[in-house]
Amino acid sequence: MSDTQPLQTGPNGMDNNPKRKKNTRWQIIGLVALGLILILVSVWFTWLKPFLQKPISDPLNLPSISTETLPTSTEVIEEATLTPTVPEATATATPAPVCGDNAEWTFLLVGIDYRGDDYLYGLADVIRLARVDFTTMTVNMVALPRDMVVNAPDGLFKEENPIKINQGYLLGSPGWTGSNDSGSGANALARVIQHNFNVTPDHYAVVNFNAVRNFIDGIGGVEVTLPQEVYDPDPSLGYFPSGTQTLDGERALDLMRIRTNYNDAFRVGNQSIIMKAVIKKFLLPENIVKFPDLVSNFYQTFLTDLSIEQITSLGVCFLQNFKLENYHSIQVPEEMLLQDFEFIPSNFGSSFVYRWDQTVVDWIHQNLIYQQPE
Repeated sequence: MSDTQPLQTGPNGMDNNPKRKKNTRWQIIGLVALGLILILVSVWFTWLKPFLQKPISDPLNLPSISTETLPTSTEVIEEATLTPTVPEATATATPAPVCGDNAEWTFLLVGIDYRGDDYLYGLADVIRLARVDFTTMTVNMVALPRDMVVNAPDGLFKEENPIKINQGYLLGSPGWTGSNDSGSGANALARVIQHNFNVTPDHYAVVNFNAVRNFIDGIGGVEVTLPQEVYDPDPSLGYFPSGTQTLDGERALDLMRIRTNYNDAFRVGNQSIIMKAVIKKFLLPENIVKFPDLVSNFYQTFLTDLSIEQITSLGVCFLQNFKLENYHSIQVPEEMLLQDFEFIPSNFGSSFVYRWDQTVVDWIHQNLIYQQPE
């Protein structure tokens, strides 16, 4: 049949050529698919990608400080008979980071004693400085007691100095200041830490009671091994036997709060046990693949200046290349702190405090940059 012959149609005037009708259908499907692709690409670049790259909360805004006060030897630490110490630095080529573009980040990790979901208020019940080294894939974490007495930078708060370090978050929180800046509590605490200890956090994360409970439930609980039984006379907190046990979110939160029969250092130690158990749970291969979904489900329940994209990409990479033995958590030794009472104007009275000196500052820096001997 010649290509120039007229189109043959049926009695009703329709094209009866099945091959031509099939081609037409595929053309229509192709145009629809192309249209959907263009719509998805447009949505990705105009909304979804900017959304994923936008910080979940406000970024830190900290002044630059000199690093001249960083300890250059282990002399102070050795005189205090504390370990670990930092080996002398040697000139070596800086290795490339395994994850991301930065060799290291210092995080401010905060847990506030607030059960609401709006982060309007809260004292910093948990304060951790964590240095993450992306070249050696190590995490060094230092716990700061919440009762340390500190001075805020001039003009940071309306309240007079001195304050307790846990107030550094509260006095900058939106509910206290009337500001809508959701990251102001973290930024205020970061400035207090920078001013007193010469440590400048690069990023922060803040969680409240609800976030901790729901997140631990979301990963199926945590398995902990307690070296001794833990008991609190408050029946709502209750009793924990010694040995290995699995805790859901509420019970893990209870364990992190108990200190009535003990002291704050004991409670900080239990908090560290829970944090290590969470990391251990995440290192399971079946949980690494769930990490992006967890971030998607819980990103609205905590505060951080990181974006969803940063948390997901760096988190998965780090978990795939991290070993639990490279996680080091330590708290300021009690023998380096002086227990005392101090008039805290914002508390309208005398409060129990820990006093500290330059030895503690040196100790913090030493343990943040500590490298495990090979």
